[in-house]
Amino acid sequence: ITWAGDCDNIRSIAQHTLALAIRDLLVSDHYASGAHGDGTRDIKCYAQDPVYTLVDEQILYEAGFTVVDDPRAFLEVDEASVVIAISPDIPVRQIVADIARPTIMIWDKVTVLDRDIAWHVYFSLTDPVSSRVEQMMEEYIELPFPAEDKYFDDVVMYVRKGG
Repeated sequence: ITWAGDCDNIRSIAQHTLALAIRDLLVSDHYASGAHGDGTRDIKCYAQDPVYTLVDEQILYEAGFTVVDDPRAFLEVDEASVVIAISPDIPVRQIVADIARPTIMIWDKVTVLDRDIAWHVYFSLTDPVSSRVEQMMEEYIELPFPAEDKYFDDVVMYVRKGG
């Protein structure tokens, strides 16, 4: 997603900025010296998109991201991860449901639709809600996402129960 300026690009910038803001929050003195008291500050941000240009990758690198090729980004997901996937064009929820239970997931609201109807909805085609995703979502609390609808419409935050 190039940085040149149309609405989709601004949306991409907003999402990358969100990832950096979450990273900064997690490494702040308050959280890093919190419950575990270990002062851990090594939080990695990975980004993956097949349409990144070399300029995109350089800008992301300078901002603190590690740009990885598909499917490596999924291989980095574990129980301590925060996954941000807004309006993906691949089945992110399906893949995450099969590999891990991240601490936080920020993505489009999981809506269980009649499966016959769901196939007519674009995002249901690319990132459908399967029975595996439904089962995974039972392990999470859904919270409203506190951001402007212009760039984060229909986005919610899922926090793992007890996590």
